[in-house]
Amino acid sequence: QTFNLGDYLIFNTSTNQTVIETYNETAYRGCTPNDDSFEYGGGSNAFGEAQTIAVPLTLEGPAYYFSRAGDGEQCQQGMAFAIQVNKGLGLPLILNHPLPPPYSEPPSASTQSPPVTVAGDQTPGNGGMRRGANMRE
Repeated sequence: QTFNLGDYLIFNTSTNQTVIETYNETAYRGCTPNDDSFEYGGGSNAFGEAQTIAVPLTLEGPAYYFSRAGDGEQCQQGMAFAIQVNKGLGLPLILNHPLPPPYSEPPSASTQSPPVTVAGDQTPGNGGMRRGANMRE
């Protein structure tokens, strides 16, 4: 099979099953999701109801999928597979989300900015006061 960015994997399963997607081979081989894993489910609370899960392929390279049912028991019994995702025509705009900015530590209490007043419209009859709010960064 050839898989490209923007393709979807379609899983026909039931609501008591989840699909784990990871790009970490160690997590895949251990049948254990990690912080970089995505868990797909149907969002229904009805147990055993039929569901279809569509998983978009959004990263080029190896991708790993496994069942988390039975605390990974189904995965250990072979309900897992790996694919290679090629660039193809590239990721369609609808799936092309910008990456979030890198994490940076919040400023410490000693480096906080002074309060800033945000002024609203001056309302007649309020003694010349402006409505506002004190905000801290």
